Amino acid sequence: MAKTIYTEEYKIFQKLLKKAREEAGLTQVDVAEALKAPQSFISKIEAGDRRIDVIEFWNLAKLYKKPVDFFFKFDDKSELKSKKKSLKAASTKRKSK
Repeated sequence: MAKTIYTEEYKIFQKLLKKAREEAGLTQVDVAEALKAPQSFISKIEAGDRRIDVIEFWNLAKLYKKPVDFFFKFDDKSELKSKKKSLKAASTKRKSK
């Protein structure tokens, strides 16, 4: 079983963390200061270089003023669908050559 940090769901989770921060009008520096952590802490989380535990996640959700379920839109997989469509379009073009 692959580590969760490398799954498509975790990639969606990372993007949603960044989106929530941006929608809250916060920079990585703002978040780091609020959590009393270095800016690199936030950067590594958003880049997928560092996993977060449940309490860190809960603190981020509160800071971003988002309900916890905002970060778990895996059924939607809208991020993945756009990638698959692009790949499908590319493979269709190859077939027509």
